[in-house]
Amino acid sequence: MDQIIEIEEIESFGHTIDFKTGQKFYVKDLLLALLVASANDAAEILAQNYPGGKEAFVQAMNEKAESLNMNRTHFANPTGLDSDVNERKLKDFNLTTALDLSRLARVVLRDEFIARSVNETFVVVTDLVTGQEYLLYNINVLLNKRPEIKGIKTGWTEEAGECLVALAQKKEGSLITVVLGSQDRFGETEKLIDWAYANFSWQSVIEPTLELEH
Repeated sequence: MDQIIEIEEIESFGHTIDFKTGQKFYVKDLLLALLVASANDAAEILAQNYPGGKEAFVQAMNEKAESLNMNRTHFANPTGLDSDVNERKLKDFNLTTALDLSRLARVVLRDEFIARSVNETFVVVTDLVTGQEYLLYNINVLLNKRPEIKGIKTGWTEEAGECLVALAQKKEGSLITVVLGSQDRFGETEKLIDWAYANFSWQSVIEPTLELEH
């Protein structure tokens, strides 16, 4: 997390923070930019600095997906974008399903840094060279609107539509919802969460104690 990365020349597009060549950031700050502000340039920078570079990083992404039983997922790049800087469609697409994203969400929420970060409404990251600060906002409006919602990640491309993986936590229990291909990801997520809490209950299951005969 405290490793310092110097930004080299990078081709980034889509939603970016507009990081500049020569700037230096902690890995944890690049992760915050990625998790909170959906910064595609942060994703590219992290991937490029992975051992073996971006190609090895994407390969590691797919290996991780396979290990998590995300059987209908394929990662083609670190950003999730489906077109290049000139808005030409890529030949290799990122593909996934709601079920696979829910499996991924359950795993990443075990990481304290990630779980805390995706619940932040804004963060500040600082260029270690110049001291320039970037105030980054989370576009997940439900974080301010619904106190039980604690994340997780928004997404959008022309092919995928509006997407939102959300975490809701109430005293009754927690749940993860996934909305893909939406035109109203926040409204649909609220409906899903309200329906789930109205129609399901959480029970604590205690395994029986086996008494051994002597």
